[in-house]
Amino acid sequence: MKKFNRSIILLLLSCLIFVACSNKSENLNSKNETSSLKKFSKSFFGVFDTDVVFTAYCENEDEFNKYFKVLEEDMKRYHNLYNSFENASENNIKTINDNAGKEAVKVDKEIIELLEFSIESYKKLSDKNNIAIGSVTSLWKAEKDAAVDLKGKLPDDNKIKEGLKHTNIDNIVIDKKNSTVFLKDKDMKLDVGAIAKGYSVEKVMNKLKSMGLKSAIISAGGNVKAIGSPLEKDKNKWGIGIQDPKFDSEKVDIKEVIYTDETCAVTSGDYQRFYYVGDKAYNHIIDPETGYPKDKIKSVTVLCKDSGLADFLSTSLFLMDVEEGKELLKKVDGAEAYWILSDGSVHYTENMEKLLKSKGATNK
Repeated sequence: MKKFNRSIILLLLSCLIFVACSNKSENLNSKNETSSLKKFSKSFFGVFDTDVVFTAYCENEDEFNKYFKVLEEDMKRYHNLYNSFENASENNIKTINDNAGKEAVKVDKEIIELLEFSIESYKKLSDKNNIAIGSVTSLWKAEKDAAVDLKGKLPDDNKIKEGLKHTNIDNIVIDKKNSTVFLKDKDMKLDVGAIAKGYSVEKVMNKLKSMGLKSAIISAGGNVKAIGSPLEKDKNKWGIGIQDPKFDSEKVDIKEVIYTDETCAVTSGDYQRFYYVGDKAYNHIIDPETGYPKDKIKSVTVLCKDSGLADFLSTSLFLMDVEEGKELLKKVDGAEAYWILSDGSVHYTENMEKLLKSKGATNK
């Protein structure tokens, strides 16, 4: 797995969020109430292999810290619950994997809900994002972890082919009444990495909103979720930057800026987690059909109202041709996407165009 300097990650996250402002009446009841709010920002590291940056408009620092404490605690717990590779203080995804073919594992309802969401999305929307692919992704992870200076080797092709035989999502048995999960195939493994971070961000931000938070934005790597609109004078949009996808962690360039209010934006790309075999870079997004990464798309950014769904869609679209991806998005109300291909060309859905800075969109 590619390792980042924390200062570089923080720079990236700060570049990807351009805080604009709002005087919309639906955000707050009066200008006096708006003027009493101040902007606060804080970050932490250690969940889902990324820095989390949280910015919110609150009356005082104590109020902000109240929200931040809930955010940090909940994100850390979700990180542990949804971890496929490390055990936690309570049963998690790895516990389920460790007991594949042996016995059902009693788990927290948060795991049941994530698995049900993932399976439903797989069956209704796209089979390109399969949480039952862990027997294959674990092979790639092992080689990434063993790479020296990002130089490594490919997993054994025979092991990849064997792993693909153990990715049947119907072998996941969920017993909601008893809150258990059982994998019928003893060689099967779950990997929820392509959905868990966005799903967790969605749950935490909705919780903060229910607590009274009116205006905030979180960036967790390629996952951004905004509540309301930023509360500053004469502006009413958040600016979300799309990084120019380059294999160079020392330099961050913004390819495009999306201006929007309350939304989620999730990016899947080949430039953040990869390693080299010879001169060829291999990214971490594995096609469940072939067992190998694809290299036609550099990045795809999905906008929609639900961060978990956006995470699911961004991975799916990364593994599809652009036109196939556009057809998929027609199934999801309000979903838009922006693609950057390996040849440098840019594509986007029709309604995304009016949100792009390059097409005249502003933060007003």
